[in-house]
Amino acid sequence: MAIPPVSPEENNRITALESYYILDSLPEEDYEDITQLASDICETPIALISLVDKDRQWFKSHHGLDLQETSLEHSFCVHNLVSPQKPLVVEDARLDVRFANNAFVTGFPNIVFYAGSPLVDPNGYVLGSLCVIDHQPKQLTEKQLSALKILAKQVIKLLELRKQNQALKESEERYRLENIALITNRKRFETVLKHAPIGLGLLRGDEHVFELVNDRIADMAGRRAEDIQGKSLLEALPELSRQGLKEIFDSVRNTGQRFVAPDIPLQIQRNNQLETAHFYASFEPVQEPDGTVSIVDFSMEITEQLKAQRDLQESESRFRAIFEQAPMAMGQLKGRDLVIELGNPQLFEVWGKDPSIRGMRLIDALPEMQGQPFINILEGVFDSGEPFYGNGVLAQLFRNGRLEDLYFDFSYTPLRSADGEVTGIMIMAVEVTEQVLSRQKLEKSEARFRGLIKEAPFAIGVYETNDLIISIANDAMLQFWGRTPEVIGQKLAEALPELEGQPFIPLLHEILRTGQTYRATEEHADLLTNGRLQRYWFNYVYQPIFDSEGKVFAILNSAVNVTDKYLARQELQQSEQRYRDLAAELDQHVQERTQELLQTNQELQRSNENLQQFAYVASHDLQEPLRKIQTFSTLLSKRFAGQLDEQAYNLLERINTAGYRMSSLVSDLLTYSRFATRQQSFDEVSLEAVLAGVLDALSLTIRERKARIQTNALASVKGDAVQLHQLFQNLISNAIKFTPPEKQPEIQIQYELIRRNELPPESKLTGPVFHRISVSDQGVGFDEQYLDRIFMVFQRLHNKNEFPGTGIGLSICQQVVENHGGWITAKSQPDEGTTFLVYLPA
Repeated sequence: MAIPPVSPEENNRITALESYYILDSLPEEDYEDITQLASDICETPIALISLVDKDRQWFKSHHGLDLQETSLEHSFCVHNLVSPQKPLVVEDARLDVRFANNAFVTGFPNIVFYAGSPLVDPNGYVLGSLCVIDHQPKQLTEKQLSALKILAKQVIKLLELRKQNQALKESEERYRLENIALITNRKRFETVLKHAPIGLGLLRGDEHVFELVNDRIADMAGRRAEDIQGKSLLEALPELSRQGLKEIFDSVRNTGQRFVAPDIPLQIQRNNQLETAHFYASFEPVQEPDGTVSIVDFSMEITEQLKAQRDLQESESRFRAIFEQAPMAMGQLKGRDLVIELGNPQLFEVWGKDPSIRGMRLIDALPEMQGQPFINILEGVFDSGEPFYGNGVLAQLFRNGRLEDLYFDFSYTPLRSADGEVTGIMIMAVEVTEQVLSRQKLEKSEARFRGLIKEAPFAIGVYETNDLIISIANDAMLQFWGRTPEVIGQKLAEALPELEGQPFIPLLHEILRTGQTYRATEEHADLLTNGRLQRYWFNYVYQPIFDSEGKVFAILNSAVNVTDKYLARQELQQSEQRYRDLAAELDQHVQERTQELLQTNQELQRSNENLQQFAYVASHDLQEPLRKIQTFSTLLSKRFAGQLDEQAYNLLERINTAGYRMSSLVSDLLTYSRFATRQQSFDEVSLEAVLAGVLDALSLTIRERKARIQTNALASVKGDAVQLHQLFQNLISNAIKFTPPEKQPEIQIQYELIRRNELPPESKLTGPVFHRISVSDQGVGFDEQYLDRIFMVFQRLHNKNEFPGTGIGLSICQQVVENHGGWITAKSQPDEGTTFLVYLPA
């Protein structure tokens, strides 16, 4: 069943319902009588007083139905909230789309007929309904509906009466409690009046007679309470007659307006003398039952407080002057949240902020503090109550629009309340960036100086004051002296007693006196080394060091041990003649060796000429007879065709084949020889052009074998075009030749530029970058254990009848690659093809 939409006044309606305190109350006879009467008048078995709550309907009275409450989704009465002006009548709920699917219609209690009159409170809010229910269709007469409305109004009257009774009970209870409180308050007032820490008095009538006086006000007046009680103001305190106090009381009594004064100075007769005292006073008018006005005097002497306050103000004024004018940054943080409470101009200048950040948390005002140690340190000071001091600490702060590295000496001091609890932190800081940077620079300079001295290739020492105290001595100097670093800090004469009688100590004193630099070359010194006195020769300098007043305070001693050089020169001078004699002998030997080299060079030239002559003879004298053998055998085969038997034909064919093989062998040998002896003169060669020439030269073979050759873009290299042509031709010819006749040759030529770390481990090449050219086929392949043999002259891995050739082609390839400073290798497996890899320096 659909629930009607909630009205915007629903919250007010629920509040009105709750104001009757009726929900979940016990059954009451008056309400039971109404439902009984409604059931009788309307002739229905069921009558209910239903109150619609936020999420339920609750039955104050349920005649004929044993239910205390239901959910709103089962409620008919909830529809009365929509139209409170007239009753809701449903003659047959089974035929009403609003209720046909309601569980109370389709099941227990099988509601068919429903009539409900809204329960409307005096403010117009519908609290629920008085309803009647039947299990069969029904119609009510006008009189029955009118009676139902009257009974609904009676329910509202009962609810209103209930509310009024409840209010009356609450009022009576309040009166009872207030009466008890009044008696208690009166007793409490009398106690407070007597023991109050401030003066309290009640003055009545025109003469302001003290009707009530506590001990405190009597003490302030320098009297006893019984001496003042019942007397008028001026009778009890005549010294006040001309100080205007009575006139103030008269004004309060006549106008009925209170009078409050934070400081009233009065002269009071106390301790047998007239004293000036200061009071805080509040004179409150009180209306008496007879219409007259009395005055309650609340007074407290503040003489000492004013004096302390003036002292405090003077102290604060002095502190604030110091705080504001202090040359250091000062501030105060409040609470563990570190809220900025105070700060002098110097602090805000250090932070690069203005005073508007007061009241902000430190981390919010200075977000750059995140990740720096200061927030943690401040929280630690607050938690532990122990101060923290920092010297030359680095802080990164935003100033002038950028993050700057700054250094500070600072202190964080906890501030405590009167009970000793930490309430905040006082911060004081002095920027020492220039001093720290100067010190760091000085330390770096000193460290660099000491490092230079320590690592210097010559000996360095520094002697200070007239006692020549050793303040610096590097390892080289200690080694010269044959001493350990323990001598640093000792007098030179005590650290090296063997210097007594030698000129060095007097010379150093003379330099201290005159300030003149002294230099010596190859001057000897006797030093105690390994337990015995030995003589050394030195080049050294004594350089005076001056203070700011121009006085010599130290001497820098730099020395180089030239003993070996000195002794070597002495030895050299002694053996010059021997060296001259050896030089003459060497000159004779050089002349003889030169003659031998000239003779060897001539023999080498003759050998090269012979090799060139052999190439010429092989080119002409050997090739010519081979061509004639091939020509004559061919002519014989043609002329005597049909006259020769099969054996004769086979012999001629074998002669022709042998001649062809011999010609190829000689040609390959010539090529190999020419490449082996050719002088290197390289130019920029396009591999694309070289490959095009090779493919053109092999075009007939490629067409006959229907070979497919694929390649990517090739680069240009430094090399010899003829040799590179031979390299590609031999590799491509091999790839075609070693592909079985029944297969179509497929050849892949790939180029890429690689770095040294991409070379195979077995390569011995040097250099940073290389061209890599690979030629791959799908031929018969070979076992890689024979890799070294395939590049040897006349070495073959296959039968020459199966794959013809001279066995020189790959040797030529290796020679060409090595001529270009490169390396060639191969990868292969039997019946899985071969890839030749050529590496040339780029």
